[in-house]
Amino acid sequence: MKILLPISLDRWRNPISTLQRACVQYNPDIEFHSFSNPQTEEDRRMGGEFWKLPNLRLRKPSAILLDRFDIVHTASYSRGNYLASLISKIRGIGHTKFLTTLNLEYDLKYAIDQLRYGRFLRIADRFVAVSEAVSADIRNRYPDRFLGVIPNGFDPHLYDPGKIDEVKLPDEVAALKSGYPLWLAVVESRKNPQIFVNLAKANPSITFVALGGVLPGDGEIYADQFTATPNILWLGNMERSMARAVMAKAGVLVFPSEREGLSLGMIEAIAMGIPILAQPKSSMPELVTAGWNGELMDAGDFDAWNQSLHKWLPPRTDEQDENLKSARMEALEKFSWEVVGKAYRSVYEKTRSTKPQLFHSFKL
Repeated sequence: MKILLPISLDRWRNPISTLQRACVQYNPDIEFHSFSNPQTEEDRRMGGEFWKLPNLRLRKPSAILLDRFDIVHTASYSRGNYLASLISKIRGIGHTKFLTTLNLEYDLKYAIDQLRYGRFLRIADRFVAVSEAVSADIRNRYPDRFLGVIPNGFDPHLYDPGKIDEVKLPDEVAALKSGYPLWLAVVESRKNPQIFVNLAKANPSITFVALGGVLPGDGEIYADQFTATPNILWLGNMERSMARAVMAKAGVLVFPSEREGLSLGMIEAIAMGIPILAQPKSSMPELVTAGWNGELMDAGDFDAWNQSLHKWLPPRTDEQDENLKSARMEALEKFSWEVVGKAYRSVYEKTRSTKPQLFHSFKL
């Protein structure tokens, strides 16, 4: 079986690349083809080893025009993914099938979401979703093309609360007492960063730590607020090993997002034994059970956010600690990248056996 992953597979901060690397790593008898465009030293270092896998072929984007594949597998709605998939289907007409992993619950009230979602409905032969929330529309709309839910995952060897970190923390983090509130997300309006800012302002004696970059054209106003709030220590993007070390000292994850596929940051927090404060929306209740490994509050109820913050910040009760350990053990069974990657084997087999069709009828 010959599968094209039309993405730069060696982007270690990219959650889509991370998911598709698991597909390669845990399906060693399948031949994968993908692209390279490292951006960081971590990408170059980690990618140097990853490209040595015997079932992985490094290709240039021109391979889309020159070669024929059994399956094209994407996991985002980007224009580049759409064009790569369409061209590959035309190049391999009557043979090439298109599988897409639905990785975000799209809001069809917005024209751009309708455009992106609609064009994938037109050409995708099979769909997988990363959560029940994401799957709701497609499983009702096109049950014949839907193959099930396969979640996002985490690396249990890295995200282990018992692991001793070998990296040197930034001095400002090393000086902090363990147990700080943590932001772990891109700064953008969909994530409700204002709640994190308001919590910091309401608790000036507590240092709040933030990891993540800024979504251009959307998150700048919140980035200014992060910078201007004296007790927010914003570290921006970091390599995974350093971000993991920062997480290891955190006491609670503040994650007030409106919509998610299945957040890697939330999964990694569960793996690290960190409680999560989130909204009861989208896929968040699939990861957080109120009172067990965090709390679920509406964005407009600030008092509930502040009370929950203090409820879950250390020191915690023995019951809370036991519940967080149980949540981690459950995550090991459901969300390790090995479990996720291997689950794609049957999906690839079912997709390959699909009757070829260049375009599918659809309506939004």
